[in-house]
Amino acid sequence: MIMKVPKLLLLYALVFLFASAAGRGQTTDIEQKGVVVSRALAGHVDFQPTKLPAKGVTVELCSPDWQTVLASTKTDENGYFSMEKPKLGKLFYLRLSASGVNPYKLRVRVKKHGPHELTIHLSVAT
Repeated sequence: MIMKVPKLLLLYALVFLFASAAGRGQTTDIEQKGVVVSRALAGHVDFQPTKLPAKGVTVELCSPDWQTVLASTKTDENGYFSMEKPKLGKLFYLRLSASGVNPYKLRVRVKKHGPHELTIHLSVAT
């Protein structure tokens, strides 16, 4: 009897294998160039190049020197996260991290007419 494996399950398995293998490698901090604009400190996180949702990623709100964590959350099973509603115009410092991926830092300016949420692409550590 031959069982068919759903394509999505196969893709998840491949991402897991790459992330597991990469977890033994070195990670490099990736910092977004410039300032990203958004209406909220919320969004979707995925893995490059597969665009699969990045579940369980730690999202930290940091001080401007990146040394102090002011708040923290994790992405859900669909790769979404949300933090407390921020003040308009303020600059926020977010750091994303998980086992097997390169830590990612970005500065976010919250503006009334910005995109509804952030889209963040993480890369597997090599």
